[in-house]
Amino acid sequence: MTHHMKTLIVSALMLTSVAGTANARTLAGWHGKPQLHADGACMGESWTTQTNNCSRNVTLFYPLMVDASGNYRVLVNAYGATTANNVGCRFFGLSSDATSIWSVPVSYLPGFGANREILLGPVYVPAYGTGTLNLACDVSPGGRVNSVNWYQ
Repeated sequence: MTHHMKTLIVSALMLTSVAGTANARTLAGWHGKPQLHADGACMGESWTTQTNNCSRNVTLFYPLMVDASGNYRVLVNAYGATTANNVGCRFFGLSSDATSIWSVPVSYLPGFGANREILLGPVYVPAYGTGTLNLACDVSPGGRVNSVNWYQ
């Protein structure tokens, strides 16, 4: 076996092992959809983050991809300069017929004046095709969602 062939095999094995742990996903903050369509007009986007420039709280919804049934956790990276600019998120699994819900309580930023992580979960999601995984964040005026990461 040539040296070149050994390198290709090792590279292929490394790619396979990384892909095997792929039940982790990331979205930019700007992918959140305001609950009220009109609120989109006063939301601000910068470098794929989403800031509430409205005069009232705005709820952003994030539909999250599910690779397999089981328990999921989410990390929301967000920012609020003060308690008046808070971000609070709830995380829930929902059956596809919307008759069953698995959820955790709302969690808020643990501190202000710097980007912080809001950790939520675990939340159960039923088997692929029979349910959805959802995140809803209440963003106070001046609050910002930077990114959303979820994983099994």
